[in-house]
Amino acid sequence: MHLNSIKIRGFKSFAEEIELILEPGITTIVGPNGCGKSNVSDAIRWVLGEQSARALRCTSMRDLLFNGGANFAPAQKTEVALRFSNVNGGDPNASAEDAPNIVLGSPEVEVSRHLTRDGESRYLINQSPCRLRDISELFMDTGIGVDAYSVMEQSKIDLILNVRPEERRFLFDEVAGITKYKHRKKTALRKLEQTEQNLVRINDVIQELQHETQALKEQAEQARHYNTQQEQLKQFELDLAHREYDKLHTDYSQAQTDLDEILTTVATASETLKAAEERIEASTSRQSELDEAIRAGQTALREIETQIEQIERQIVLHKERQLNIQKQRERALQTLESLKAQQTALLTQKQERTQEHQKLEASHKIEESRLAARRQLLTQLAERITATKASVQDAQTALQETATELESSERKRLAIEHTLNSTEGNLNRLKENTDALTTEHEAATDTRDAIQRAETQLRAELVHIEAERNHVETNLQENQDALRKIEAEIQGLQNTLGSNVSRLKSLQELQSAYEGYYAGVRAVMRARTHYPDQFQGVCGVVAELLTTDAEYEVAIEVALGSDIQSVITETAEDAQSSVAFLKKHRAGRVKFLPLDFIRERRFYDEALLNKPGVIGIAQELVDYAPEYEPAMQHLLGNTLVIEDLDAAVALTRQFRPRARLVTLDGDIIDTSGAITGGQMSQKQGGLLGRARELETLENEIGKLTRNSNRKTEKRKAYAAKIADLQKTRQTLTAQWQDKRVEKASVTKDMEQANLQVTRLEHQLAEIRAENRELSKAVDASREEQEVLETEIAALTQKSTRTQRWIERVSEQIESESKKHAEVSGSCQEMEVFLAGQHQKLQGLLSELETIEETYQRAAKDIAEQQAIIDSDEQTKIDLGEQVAAAQRKFLSLEGDRAEAESHVDELTQERETLLQEVAILQKEMRATRRNFERQNKARHQLEVKTTQLEMRIKSVSTRIHDKYQVSIDALPPLMNDEQAMDEIDLLDNIEKLKAEITGMGAVNLKAIEAYEEHKKRQDFLVAQRDDVQQSMQATIQVIQKINQTSREVFLETFEQVQTNFQEVFTQLFGGGETELLLTDPSDVLESGIDIIARPPGKRPQSITLLSGGERSLVAIGLLFAVFKIKPSPFCVLDEVDAALDEANVLRFANLIRAYVENTQFIIITHNRRTMEIADAMYGVTMEQAGISKIVSAKFAE
Repeated sequence: MHLNSIKIRGFKSFAEEIELILEPGITTIVGPNGCGKSNVSDAIRWVLGEQSARALRCTSMRDLLFNGGANFAPAQKTEVALRFSNVNGGDPNASAEDAPNIVLGSPEVEVSRHLTRDGESRYLINQSPCRLRDISELFMDTGIGVDAYSVMEQSKIDLILNVRPEERRFLFDEVAGITKYKHRKKTALRKLEQTEQNLVRINDVIQELQHETQALKEQAEQARHYNTQQEQLKQFELDLAHREYDKLHTDYSQAQTDLDEILTTVATASETLKAAEERIEASTSRQSELDEAIRAGQTALREIETQIEQIERQIVLHKERQLNIQKQRERALQTLESLKAQQTALLTQKQERTQEHQKLEASHKIEESRLAARRQLLTQLAERITATKASVQDAQTALQETATELESSERKRLAIEHTLNSTEGNLNRLKENTDALTTEHEAATDTRDAIQRAETQLRAELVHIEAERNHVETNLQENQDALRKIEAEIQGLQNTLGSNVSRLKSLQELQSAYEGYYAGVRAVMRARTHYPDQFQGVCGVVAELLTTDAEYEVAIEVALGSDIQSVITETAEDAQSSVAFLKKHRAGRVKFLPLDFIRERRFYDEALLNKPGVIGIAQELVDYAPEYEPAMQHLLGNTLVIEDLDAAVALTRQFRPRARLVTLDGDIIDTSGAITGGQMSQKQGGLLGRARELETLENEIGKLTRNSNRKTEKRKAYAAKIADLQKTRQTLTAQWQDKRVEKASVTKDMEQANLQVTRLEHQLAEIRAENRELSKAVDASREEQEVLETEIAALTQKSTRTQRWIERVSEQIESESKKHAEVSGSCQEMEVFLAGQHQKLQGLLSELETIEETYQRAAKDIAEQQAIIDSDEQTKIDLGEQVAAAQRKFLSLEGDRAEAESHVDELTQERETLLQEVAILQKEMRATRRNFERQNKARHQLEVKTTQLEMRIKSVSTRIHDKYQVSIDALPPLMNDEQAMDEIDLLDNIEKLKAEITGMGAVNLKAIEAYEEHKKRQDFLVAQRDDVQQSMQATIQVIQKINQTSREVFLETFEQVQTNFQEVFTQLFGGGETELLLTDPSDVLESGIDIIARPPGKRPQSITLLSGGERSLVAIGLLFAVFKIKPSPFCVLDEVDAALDEANVLRFANLIRAYVENTQFIIITHNRRTMEIADAMYGVTMEQAGISKIVSAKFAE
C-alpha cells in the first residue's frame, strides 16, 4: 500500500484545487520560506483526524479555509483527499511480509475530509460518509495516524524527545500493535466501572426491598385481623343505628301532636293581646292632644315672660343713661373752667414775648457796626504779608544756585564712591569665589573620601546579598517540600470525596425514583413531578415531610407503619383528584391525608409524660413544617415513645393509658394491651434512615469539600509563596548584579574627584593675584574722595546761612499770617453771633404767632363745652318720661302672665289623670303578652325539636348509607327484647372494638397485594444482580487476558526497537551507544520510556542535554528503528533536516535510501543534499500574495 495522490482545494493558501501525484520512492516539496509548502503537511494531518487547531498552526478550524486574495474570493468550503493503493484488495490472508494494507474490499481507498465556513465538518471513505472513529480503526496498526509516525516535523521530533517518558510510549504502542488492545481494555474498564455502579444501585434497591417486604408481611397479617374486627363493628353499629332510628321516629310523632295543641292556645292569646293594644292606642292619642295644648300654653307664657324681661332691661338701661348724662355734664363744667384759666395765661405770655423782641433788635444793630471795623484791619495785614513773601523769593533763588554747585560736587563724589564700591564689590566677589572654591575643594575632598567609604559599603552589601540568596534558596526548598505534601493530602481528600459523591448519587437516584415505595405512591409522586399544575395540592409523602434524630428512627418508623408512605394533600378535593388518577391509570392504591379533612388525635394525660422511661409524645420528637400539623397530629399525636419494653409494660399495668406505646427498639403495645415485638430484620436503613443518610452524606461531602478547598487554598498559598521566593531570588540576583555595576561606577567617580581637586587648586591661585590688583585701585579712589568732600562742606555752609535767613523771615510772615487769621476768625464769630440773633428774633415772632393761635382754639373749645351742657339737660328730661311709660307696661304684662299660668296648670292636671289610666291598661297588656310569649316559645321549642328529630333521623340514615352503603329501611326487623343484646352491652362492645382498631394504628389494607408485588421485584433484582456479577467476572478475565497479551507483545517489540535503535544510532553517528529504559519496569504497560544516548567521544547522558543536531539525529534514528520493525506505508518529513549540518544530512539521506523499498517518503526541505536523493520534486511558489501554486518535476533515471 502506498499513497497515490494528495488532492487539496480551498485549504489555507491553496485557493484552487491542486493534486500531487505521488510515486513510490522519495518525493520532495521545496520552496522559499512563507510560500505555503508546510500547508501540505498540515493538510495530511488534518484529513487523518487532527482536532487541534493549534497543532495546525491556526487559532480555529475556520482559519483553515482560504481567506481570499487580490483576485480570489474567500473559500466557503475546504476539501482534502488522500488516495491509497490497496495492493492486496483487503485480503485478510495476505502475507505478513507484504506492506500493511487496509482491510476494505477495493483496490484503492480514498479518505477525505470536508469543512464549510458555517462550521459543518464530515469525513468520507470512498465518498461515503463515516466517523472519525472509522478512519482511526481503518488505519489502526498501519503506522498511519495523527499521533503515529507517518507524519513527522521538526517540532514533533522535539516533542518526542522533550515530552515526559510516559507520553513518549505512544510510538512504541503503535509499532507493537497494542493500541487496539489498549482501546479494548479502556472500553472494558469503562463498562466494568459502569457495571460496578449499577451493582451498587441494585444492591441498594434489594436491601430496601428486603426491608419493605418484611414490613409488608407483618402488615398483611395485621390487615386480615383488622378486616374481621371491622366486620363485627359494622354489625354492632347497624344494630345500634336501627334502634336509634326507631326511637327517633316515636319521639317525632309525639312532638308533632304537642305542636298542634300549642298552636290553638297561641291563636287565642294573640286576639286578647290585640284588643288591649287598641285601648292603649286610644288613650295615647288623647294624651298627645293634651301634650300639644300644654306646649302651646307654655309657649304663650314664655312669650309674656320674655316681654316682661325686655321691659325690665329697658328701665335699667334708661336709668343708667340718666346717670351717665349727669356725669358727662359735670366733666364739661370742669373743662370749661380749665379753658378759661388757659386763655388768661396766654394773654400774659404774649405781652412778655413782645418786650423781649424789642430788646434783642437794639443789640443786633450795635454788633453790626463792630464787624465793619474788624474787616478794615484784616485788609491791612494782607498787604504786609505779600511784600515779605517777595523778599523770601529772591533769597530762595540764590539758595538754588548754591544747591546746583553742591549737587555737581556730590555727583562727582558719588561717581568715585560708585567706582570704589564696584572695586570693593569685586574684591568681595573674589573673596566669595575664594571661599566657594575653598568650600568646593573641601567638598571634593569629602566626596573622594565618601566614595572610598561607599566602595567599602558596596563590598559588604554584596556579601549580605549573597547570604540572603542562600537563605531564600533554603526557604524555597522547604516550601516546595510542603507543597508536595499538601498535594498528596488533597489527593486523599479527593478520593474520599469521590466515594461519598458516588454513594450520594446512588441514594439520590433511589430517592428521585421513589424506589422502595408502593407502586401507587410512585405513580402519584412521579405525576406531581411531571404535571405540577395538576397535582399542586399534593404536598408529599410522610417519609419526605418529617425528620427525626437517628435514635428515634426505628420507633417513629414502627409507629407510622404503612402510613410512612401515606401522601399528604392540602384538601380532600386534591385527594379525590389523585384517587381518580390512580383508578384511571390502574396505578395502585394510596392512603391520602387531607389537611382540611383529617381528624386529629391527641394525648391528654400529660402527667404520664413525667413517668420513668417515657421519652415523649412521638409527634414532638419529629420535625416538620407547621402546615403539616393536622397530619402529624393524626399519625403520631396519640403515640408515646418509651425507652424499652419493660418500661412500656410497667406503664401499661399501672395506668392503662389510652395511647399506643412504641419503644426505641420497635416494640409496640396498643391500647388493647396487645404487644408486637421481636428482632427487626437486618437492613441498611428504612425510608427515614435513607433521608438521614442523604443528609449525612451531603454534610460530609460539604465538610470534605471545605477541607479540600482549604487545602487547595493552602496549596495556592504555598505556590504563591514559592513564586514570591523565586521572584525574591531573581530580585536578589539582580541586586547583586546592580551592586557590582555600582562598584565599577564608584571607582570611576573616584578618578573624577581627584581631577576636580586639582582644578580647584589652580583656580584659587588665579583669584588671589587678581585680589592684589584691585586693592591698589581702591586706595587711589579714596584719596580723590577726600578732596571732593572738602568742597562739598564749604558749599553746604553757605547754603545753611541763606536757609536760616529765609527761616527767620518766614517766621515773621507766619506771625502776621496768624494775626490775620485771628482777625478773620473774630469776624467770622461776629457774623455767626449776628446770624444767631437774627434767628432768635425770628423765633420770638413765630412764638407770638403760636400763642395767638392757641388763644383762639381755647375760645372755640369754651363754646363747644357750653353747648354740650345745654344738650345733656334736655336728654335727662326725655329719659325720665320713657322710664315712667315702661313701668306702666310692666304692670299690665304681670296680669297676663298670671292668667296663662292658671290655664297650663289645668291642662297638666287632666294629663296626669290620663297617664294613670294608661298605666293600668299597659300593666294588663304586659300580663297578656307574657302569656302569649310563653305559648309562642313553647311552640318554637316544639318546632325546633321536630326539626332536630327529623334531621337526626336523616343523619342516622345518611351515616349508615355513607359508611356501609346500606339503606336503614332495608335492614331486617329488630329482634325481640329477649333475643336482643342490651343497649349498654352493645355500646360497650362497639367501644371495645373501636379501641382495638384504633390501637392497631394505621393498617395497610393492600399489604398482601403489595407484598406479592415486592417479592416478585426482589426475586427479579436478585437474578439481575447474579447476572451482573457473572458479567463482571467475565470482563475482569478479558482484561487480564488483554494485559497478558499486550505485555508479551510490547516487551518483544521493545527489545526489537532497542536492538534496531542501537544499529541505526551507530550508523548515523559513526559509533556511540544508546539505550531505551523503562521508568517503571513493574508496570510495563503504563511505564514511561527514557532515552539515554552517548555520541562518540561523549559520556552517556539524557537526550535533553544534546545539541539540536544531535537531538534531531536521535529522533530520526528512533523513527527508523521503528520502521525496521513495522514500516509505515508512507512518511511525511517536514523540515526534519533543518538542524543537521552537511555531513549529517548525507548520513540522513543514506538512511532514507535504505528504507525506500518499504516506505514512501514525502520530504519538505530546504537542504540541497536532501533534494539530490529525490525521485520527484514539487515546488511551491507564491506568485500572488497569499496564494500558493504547485510546480512539479520528475528526474530521469
